[in-house]
Amino acid sequence: MGVPRRTVLLGAAGAAALAAAGCGTGSGSPAPPAPAPPPASPPAPAVDLAAPAAQVLARAADVPVLCWHQLRDWRPGDSASSRATLICPPASFRAQLDALQAGGWTTISPDQHLAHLTTGAPLPPKPVLLSLDDSQGSQITTGVPELAKRSMQATFFVMTVPLGKPNWMTRDDVRRLHDAGHTVAAHTYDHHRADRYAGADWDTQLVEPRAELEGIVGAPVRHFAYPYGDWNTGDFAHLDQAGYVTGYQLGEQPVDPTRPLLTLRRILVGSTWDGPRLTTAMARP
Repeated sequence: MGVPRRTVLLGAAGAAALAAAGCGTGSGSPAPPAPAPPPASPPAPAVDLAAPAAQVLARAADVPVLCWHQLRDWRPGDSASSRATLICPPASFRAQLDALQAGGWTTISPDQHLAHLTTGAPLPPKPVLLSLDDSQGSQITTGVPELAKRSMQATFFVMTVPLGKPNWMTRDDVRRLHDAGHTVAAHTYDHHRADRYAGADWDTQLVEPRAELEGIVGAPVRHFAYPYGDWNTGDFAHLDQAGYVTGYQLGEQPVDPTRPLLTLRRILVGSTWDGPRLTTAMARP
């Protein structure tokens, strides 16, 4: 991720451990009604999961994928690394969304992204995929209204252990995200690194969160993001078995040439980036 590793999160410790780990917490306020939610997503477009890897790789540069975490103002105890990339002040987030809107960028879903990567399905002009990780409450109180004002959709990679705890999303929040046309995707149970799983970890971190999220939203959950962006090739068979069709990392590692759909890259947005800095980062291969 380009920042020091956060402490591994322990599900049994719940929100207290999550906050101590440097992932931070959201605002904790109940979600306000969104003034103008984006239109509901259309049915998932057709995909070809057997598409040649070279074909997928060639199309991967067509769509920048952006990633945020917390959306709140900085506090005195926030580390420099967290301020750099993990805690985006709302004013910066608004300016970044405004830059995307002014630049003519059109938000898409991971289902649209997948269809384009595997079949060449057409996309709207200047497509961009917005993603937010970790189930932060501030994504509901700050992120969703700002997205709605601009008729933008996003993908929320939801970690399930903190759901319903103070300063984190609730299960009702997750359901409302889906109902408003956003994509609910999986981000493990408690944020343990996927390149270190063994034994029961595969069910705990991959299978059970997917089942829980599908029960909440009443729809398939097919997309996954690796905690910290970390993965290894041993993860791929387990992701397949768990029913995921994409895996999103961050920008540090190259896409795996044999399984590009499970190692799709994202740009970790700088918390103080202005419009030109954001669009410059999006232009990089």
